[in-house]
Amino acid sequence: MFLWNRLKRTDPKATKPFTRAGGFRGTQIDPTWRFQMMTEVFGPIGKGWGYEQVDWTIAERMIFICARVWYIDPETEKKCFTGPQWGGTEMVRRRNGMEMPDDECFKMSMTDAVGKCLLQIGLAADVYMGQFDDSKYREESEAFYAAKSNPDLQPAAVEAFESEVKRRLGACLDLDDLEEVWRSGVGTRLREIGSVDRAAQHRITGLFAQKKAEILKREDEEGREAA
Repeated sequence: MFLWNRLKRTDPKATKPFTRAGGFRGTQIDPTWRFQMMTEVFGPIGKGWGYEQVDWTIAERMIFICARVWYIDPETEKKCFTGPQWGGTEMVRRRNGMEMPDDECFKMSMTDAVGKCLLQIGLAADVYMGQFDDSKYREESEAFYAAKSNPDLQPAAVEAFESEVKRRLGACLDLDDLEEVWRSGVGTRLREIGSVDRAAQHRITGLFAQKKAEILKREDEEGREAA
Protein backbone atom coordinates (compact mmCIF):
# COMPACT_ATOMS: atom_id res chain seq x y z
CA MET A 1 0.00 0.00 0.00
CA PHE A 2 3.05 2.30 0.04
CA LEU A 3 2.50 3.72 -3.45
CA TRP A 4 -1.29 3.69 -3.14
CA ASN A 5 -1.18 5.76 0.05
CA ARG A 6 1.22 8.28 -1.49
CA LEU A 7 -0.89 8.75 -4.60
CA LYS A 8 -4.49 8.37 -3.47
CA ARG A 9 -5.23 11.93 -2.28
CA THR A 10 -6.29 14.36 -5.01
CA ASP A 11 -5.67 18.10 -4.99
CA PRO A 12 -9.13 19.77 -5.19
CA LYS A 13 -7.60 22.50 -7.37
CA ALA A 14 -6.87 19.84 -10.00
CA THR A 15 -10.52 18.78 -10.26
CA LYS A 16 -13.77 20.10 -11.64
CA PRO A 17 -17.27 18.63 -11.82
CA PHE A 18 -18.77 17.52 -15.12
CA THR A 19 -22.13 16.30 -16.40
CA ARG A 20 -22.56 13.89 -19.31
CA ALA A 21 -25.56 13.18 -21.47
CA GLY A 22 -28.14 11.29 -19.48
CA GLY A 23 -27.46 13.27 -16.31
CA PHE A 24 -24.35 11.39 -15.17
CA ARG A 25 -22.24 13.56 -12.90
CA GLY A 26 -18.63 13.06 -11.90
CA THR A 27 -15.30 14.68 -11.10
CA GLN A 28 -12.81 15.43 -13.84
CA ILE A 29 -9.11 15.24 -12.91
CA ASP A 30 -6.53 17.46 -14.61
CA PRO A 31 -4.21 15.17 -16.67
CA THR A 32 -1.26 17.53 -16.10
CA TRP A 33 -1.68 17.17 -12.34
CA ARG A 34 -1.55 13.40 -12.76
CA PHE A 35 1.75 13.76 -14.61
CA GLN A 36 3.05 16.07 -11.89
CA MET A 37 2.23 13.55 -9.16
CA MET A 38 3.88 10.69 -11.04
CA THR A 39 6.97 12.84 -11.62
CA GLU A 40 7.07 13.75 -7.93
CA VAL A 41 7.00 10.11 -6.84
CA PHE A 42 8.96 8.37 -9.62
CA GLY A 43 10.99 11.06 -11.38
CA PRO A 44 10.85 12.51 -14.92
CA ILE A 45 8.68 10.81 -17.49
CA GLY A 46 10.76 8.50 -19.68
CA LYS A 47 13.20 7.90 -16.82
CA GLY A 48 11.23 7.02 -13.70
CA TRP A 49 7.93 6.24 -15.37
CA GLY A 50 6.15 6.34 -18.70
CA TYR A 51 3.40 4.85 -20.82
CA GLU A 52 3.08 3.03 -24.10
CA GLN A 53 0.37 2.25 -26.62
CA VAL A 54 -0.53 -1.43 -26.81
CA ASP A 55 -3.32 -1.38 -29.39
CA TRP A 56 -5.90 0.86 -31.02
CA THR A 57 -9.10 0.52 -33.01
CA ILE A 58 -12.03 2.50 -34.41
CA ALA A 59 -15.62 1.47 -33.80
CA GLU A 60 -18.96 3.25 -33.78
CA ARG A 61 -17.35 6.59 -34.71
CA MET A 62 -15.06 6.38 -31.71
CA ILE A 63 -11.32 5.94 -31.41
CA PHE A 64 -10.19 3.46 -28.77
CA ILE A 65 -6.60 3.22 -27.53
CA CYS A 66 -5.18 0.54 -25.26
CA ALA A 67 -2.20 1.62 -23.16
CA ARG A 68 -0.19 0.56 -20.14
CA VAL A 69 2.00 2.49 -17.71
CA TRP A 70 5.44 1.48 -16.50
CA TYR A 71 7.30 2.81 -13.47
CA ILE A 72 10.50 2.16 -11.56
CA ASP A 73 9.65 0.93 -8.07
CA PRO A 74 11.34 3.34 -5.59
CA GLU A 75 12.18 0.49 -3.19
CA THR A 76 13.31 -2.32 -5.51
CA GLU A 77 14.33 -0.19 -8.53
CA LYS A 78 12.62 -2.78 -10.73
CA LYS A 79 10.58 -1.80 -13.79
CA CYS A 80 6.90 -2.55 -13.16
CA PHE A 81 3.81 -2.36 -15.36
CA THR A 82 0.14 -1.69 -14.77
CA GLY A 83 -2.42 -3.83 -16.54
CA PRO A 84 -3.45 -2.44 -19.95
CA GLN A 85 -6.54 -0.23 -20.09
CA TRP A 86 -8.69 1.10 -22.92
CA GLY A 87 -9.65 4.72 -23.37
CA GLY A 88 -12.22 5.97 -25.86
CA THR A 89 -13.32 9.27 -27.40
CA GLU A 90 -15.82 10.23 -30.08
CA MET A 91 -14.21 11.21 -33.38
CA VAL A 92 -16.63 14.09 -33.93
CA ARG A 93 -17.82 16.95 -31.77
CA ARG A 94 -21.15 18.68 -32.01
CA ARG A 95 -21.57 22.43 -31.88
CA ASN A 96 -24.69 24.39 -32.76
CA GLY A 97 -26.24 21.28 -34.23
CA MET A 98 -23.29 20.65 -36.54
CA GLU A 99 -20.73 17.85 -36.43
CA MET A 100 -17.03 18.54 -36.87
CA PRO A 101 -14.00 16.23 -36.76
CA ASP A 102 -12.27 16.29 -33.40
CA ASP A 103 -8.53 16.54 -34.02
CA GLU A 104 -7.81 15.77 -30.36
CA CYS A 105 -9.70 12.48 -30.15
CA PHE A 106 -6.52 10.37 -30.29
CA LYS A 107 -4.87 12.42 -27.53
CA MET A 108 -7.97 12.31 -25.34
CA SER A 109 -8.32 8.55 -25.80
CA MET A 110 -4.71 8.07 -24.70
CA THR A 111 -5.26 10.39 -21.72
CA ASP A 112 -8.33 8.36 -20.76
CA ALA A 113 -6.44 5.06 -20.98
CA VAL A 114 -3.41 6.33 -19.04
CA GLY A 115 -5.64 7.76 -16.29
CA LYS A 116 -7.26 4.36 -15.84
CA CYS A 117 -3.83 2.72 -15.65
CA LEU A 118 -2.62 5.17 -13.02
CA LEU A 119 -5.66 4.43 -10.89
CA GLN A 120 -4.37 0.85 -10.60
CA ILE A 121 -1.47 2.09 -8.46
CA GLY A 122 -3.69 4.46 -6.49
CA LEU A 123 -3.44 7.83 -8.24
CA ALA A 124 -6.55 9.91 -7.40
CA ALA A 125 -8.20 6.84 -5.89
CA ASP A 126 -10.17 8.99 -3.45
CA VAL A 127 -12.22 10.40 -6.34
CA TYR A 128 -13.16 6.97 -7.64
CA MET A 129 -13.95 5.71 -4.13
CA GLY A 130 -16.46 8.52 -3.62
CA GLN A 131 -14.55 10.27 -0.83
CA PHE A 132 -14.55 13.50 -2.83
CA ASP A 133 -18.32 13.67 -2.38
CA ASP A 134 -17.68 14.47 1.29
CA SER A 135 -17.15 18.23 1.79
CA LYS A 136 -15.15 17.62 4.96
CA TYR A 137 -12.77 15.33 3.09
CA ARG A 138 -12.27 17.94 0.37
CA GLU A 139 -11.47 20.54 3.05
CA GLU A 140 -8.87 18.17 4.52
CA SER A 141 -7.37 17.70 1.06
CA GLU A 142 -7.21 21.45 0.52
CA ALA A 143 -5.36 21.83 3.83
CA PHE A 144 -3.04 18.95 2.92
CA TYR A 145 -1.97 20.48 -0.39
CA ALA A 146 -1.71 23.96 1.11
CA ALA A 147 0.71 22.56 3.68
CA LYS A 148 2.53 20.55 1.03
CA SER A 149 3.27 23.72 -0.95
CA ASN A 150 4.83 25.33 2.16
CA PRO A 151 8.65 25.51 1.69
CA ASP A 152 9.13 24.64 5.38
CA LEU A 153 7.39 21.31 4.77
CA GLN A 154 9.38 20.19 1.75
CA PRO A 155 11.47 16.99 2.26
CA ALA A 156 14.79 18.85 2.58
CA ALA A 157 13.35 21.26 5.16
CA VAL A 158 11.81 18.43 7.18
CA GLU A 159 15.11 16.54 7.12
CA ALA A 160 16.98 19.63 8.32
CA PHE A 161 14.42 20.15 11.10
CA GLU A 162 14.78 16.53 12.22
CA SER A 163 18.57 16.91 12.38
CA GLU A 164 18.22 20.09 14.42
CA VAL A 165 15.86 18.37 16.86
CA LYS A 166 18.36 15.52 17.29
CA ARG A 167 21.13 18.05 18.03
CA ARG A 168 19.05 19.90 20.61
CA LEU A 169 17.85 16.72 22.28
CA GLY A 170 21.44 15.56 22.57
CA ALA A 171 22.14 18.58 24.78
CA CYS A 172 19.17 17.97 27.11
CA LEU A 173 20.23 17.02 30.65
CA ASP A 174 16.85 16.73 32.36
CA LEU A 175 13.11 16.85 31.78
CA ASP A 176 13.04 20.64 32.08
CA ASP A 177 15.45 20.90 29.16
CA LEU A 178 13.30 18.46 27.20
CA GLU A 179 10.17 20.49 27.91
CA GLU A 180 11.92 23.69 26.82
CA VAL A 181 12.81 22.17 23.47
CA TRP A 182 9.24 21.01 22.93
CA ARG A 183 7.79 24.41 23.83
CA SER A 184 10.14 26.21 21.45
CA GLY A 185 7.74 25.55 18.58
CA VAL A 186 8.52 21.90 17.92
CA GLY A 187 4.98 20.78 18.76
CA THR A 188 3.41 23.23 16.31
CA ARG A 189 5.88 22.35 13.57
CA LEU A 190 5.23 18.64 14.08
CA ARG A 191 1.50 19.12 13.59
CA GLU A 192 2.23 20.84 10.27
CA ILE A 193 4.67 18.12 9.22
CA GLY A 194 2.12 15.47 10.11
CA SER A 195 -0.28 16.85 7.51
CA VAL A 196 2.14 15.92 4.71
CA ASP A 197 4.53 13.34 6.18
CA ARG A 198 3.21 11.18 9.01
CA ALA A 199 6.33 9.01 9.01
CA ALA A 200 8.59 12.01 9.71
CA GLN A 201 6.19 13.22 12.41
CA HIS A 202 6.30 9.83 14.12
CA ARG A 203 10.11 9.64 13.87
CA ILE A 204 10.62 13.04 15.48
CA THR A 205 8.01 12.38 18.17
CA GLY A 206 9.79 9.11 18.84
CA LEU A 207 13.04 10.99 19.44
CA PHE A 208 11.40 12.87 22.29
CA ALA A 209 9.99 9.67 23.78
CA GLN A 210 13.39 7.99 23.54
CA LYS A 211 15.18 10.94 25.15
CA LYS A 212 12.61 11.09 27.97
CA ALA A 213 13.11 7.38 28.67
CA GLU A 214 16.89 7.86 28.77
CA ILE A 215 16.61 10.77 31.23
CA LEU A 216 14.20 8.90 33.52
CA LYS A 217 16.42 5.81 33.45
CA ARG A 218 19.52 7.85 34.32
CA GLU A 219 17.73 9.71 37.11
CA ASP A 220 16.47 6.40 38.49
CA GLU A 221 19.96 4.91 38.47
CA GLU A 222 21.42 8.01 40.12
CA GLY A 223 18.71 7.87 42.77
CA ARG A 224 19.49 4.23 43.59
CA GLU A 225 23.21 5.00 43.80
CA ALA A 226 22.56 7.92 46.16
CA ALA A 227 20.42 5.70 48.37
